[in-house]
Amino acid sequence: MFIPRTLSESTATSTVWRAVAVAAIVAASLFLILSANITLGQENLAAGEIAERDIRAPRDATFDSASATAAERDAAAAAVQDVTQVIEPPADNQADQLAEFDALSRRVTRVLELRDRETITGDEISTRLAGDVPEVAVRHRELLAGMSIPRWEVVSGAARSALESTLAGSIREDEVIRVRSSVRDLITNDLSEEERSLAGNLAASLVEPNVIISDELTADARSQARAAVPPVEVEVLAGEMIVAEGQRLTVADIEKLVELGLTRPNVEAGTVAGNALIAILVAGLLVGYLLRFEPEIWHRNRSVLLFFLALVVSAVAIRIAADRTLWAFAVPTAASVLLIGILLRNSAGAAMAVGLAVLAGIMNRESLEPAVYVLAGGVVALLTITRAERLNAFVRVFVALAITNIAVVTAFSLLAQRDVTAILQLGGIGLVNAFLSVILAVGSFAMLGNVFGIMTVFQLLELANPSNRLLRRLLLETPGTYHHSVMVGNLAERAAETIGADPLLARVAAYYHDIGKMKNPLAFIENQAGAHNIHDDLNAETSARIISGHIRDGIDLGYEHGLPVQVIGYIPQHHGTSVMTFFHQKALREAGGREDLVNEGTYRYPGPKPQTREAAIIMLADGVEASVRSLDSKDEESIRSMVDRIVDARLEDGQLDDAELTLKNVAQIKDAFVGQLLGMYHSRIKYPDNVLPLDQAREQA
Repeated sequence: MFIPRTLSESTATSTVWRAVAVAAIVAASLFLILSANITLGQENLAAGEIAERDIRAPRDATFDSASATAAERDAAAAAVQDVTQVIEPPADNQADQLAEFDALSRRVTRVLELRDRETITGDEISTRLAGDVPEVAVRHRELLAGMSIPRWEVVSGAARSALESTLAGSIREDEVIRVRSSVRDLITNDLSEEERSLAGNLAASLVEPNVIISDELTADARSQARAAVPPVEVEVLAGEMIVAEGQRLTVADIEKLVELGLTRPNVEAGTVAGNALIAILVAGLLVGYLLRFEPEIWHRNRSVLLFFLALVVSAVAIRIAADRTLWAFAVPTAASVLLIGILLRNSAGAAMAVGLAVLAGIMNRESLEPAVYVLAGGVVALLTITRAERLNAFVRVFVALAITNIAVVTAFSLLAQRDVTAILQLGGIGLVNAFLSVILAVGSFAMLGNVFGIMTVFQLLELANPSNRLLRRLLLETPGTYHHSVMVGNLAERAAETIGADPLLARVAAYYHDIGKMKNPLAFIENQAGAHNIHDDLNAETSARIISGHIRDGIDLGYEHGLPVQVIGYIPQHHGTSVMTFFHQKALREAGGREDLVNEGTYRYPGPKPQTREAAIIMLADGVEASVRSLDSKDEESIRSMVDRIVDARLEDGQLDDAELTLKNVAQIKDAFVGQLLGMYHSRIKYPDNVLPLDQAREQA
């Protein structure tokens, strides 16, 4: 692209502020994309809610289920029996409780003896029993108050026998109620019903456990049981129904949605800070790369806008498809890489591929596979596109990109041990990705080139077509200039190929470098066809102004006919600031040879000097073609001598100072010119008068 040096030069301060501003805008955009919850299919659901639609798994997933693991561990803990602890041997417990029973029996006997001696009478007996023997229930006090001592001894003996039998074994703390109930069944049937109830209650009141449950030991045992249960692994297959419409969601359903990335994530400070740093790094590095290594892109606002617009749009597409196994691999990021490579530079396209790979890896849960997929596809697309001069170049890109995509997903599938079905699905998506990338690139790069003022190869091919309206005008209105321009184009193309410049651009720019001569065709000798030369009647200064006017007229015609600004930029450069030697010498003759009376600047073209290698080649080809055409003898020695003289004169005049040509390049250009000119002016066989050349013979046949 044509960027005059005067436009690219700026102060360090303004450059820094511009870089900071661009980086800040891009970083803010990337931060919003990284943080935005715009993933398709995400649900804002909680356990217990009703699903509003069917939700299926978009990909395979295997994870440890917290809820299932907790349920199994709870079950394992519940299966653990209470851990008991013996506080007293059964024999000791039996002896203690029987001794206590005997003491109770004696207290009852003593009350009954007091009754028999009439020491206490009536209600005093019940009161004395309540105080001395509280173990006797209220309902049994009246029975006991009227019972004889011998009969009491029978009842107490039956109770003691049942108690002794019951306490012979261990009694657990949690079984006391059952044992007390069963001890009543051991009372002999020889007693009356009320006597059996009295004996049973007394025996039951003295049943005490000798084995207790240890809460601490039980808790330890249950903790060990929980720890012994491994995490429960849950497997979800792509396409599997997670929850149907109208179904109530369980905790297990929510876990699957979270694992598959189908729920809206919680905003955490760490995530926000991480996204911000990633956005700043990516934006800062890309801006720094353009500033340092791509000045031609950096100093053109529309090129910078195109680069970062492609980055942001691609990032949005990646964000939408993030964490969707198939969708993530269908995003045609290679299209953006191709567009930047074609419209700007391959190196800028490579930087774009790296930036998009980083973003793809971050947005797909820090996954390496999408990052490698995007990077490999972008680089391969750049390596295979070379020059997009024909559509078959894009077919080559499609094949290479498809193979690369399939190779990457297959490699990672083998590492992840995916099944054959998954590999085939991903391979198919790789083909779709390649197709979409190529279609988008083919369908949009010409349009984007027009929108952003970037010249494309197809534009150049269209401009090089002889049927182009402006070239047809040049041919019809100024046939001599047209022929000269075609010759210059051939020379420029050959020389550009030789030194590695852009041959198509050089040829097209040469075709249009003299279109300004259409405004005043007869002022230029190649269009006079032997007629009177108008400059014979004009002074040197007037002639010089007319001749240099074709630069201004050419620029006006270029804009009028919609030529790309890059091609128009070669019109003032093809003469640079060189001197119109013929009219300068004429002015000296008119001034009687006094150089002090002739201002050389009046006879110099307005410039600027050639800023690119292609512009320098066109300048040299223009001078060489016109000079060699004037030679009487066009043998190799004469042509080479003229080429050397023209090129060396431009060098000495400083016209090539800004074109970044090496001395080796200059020598290669000279050789290319000589070779091409010898082909143009090769000698022909002189036919006898009675022999017609083959073409003429065919015409007369």
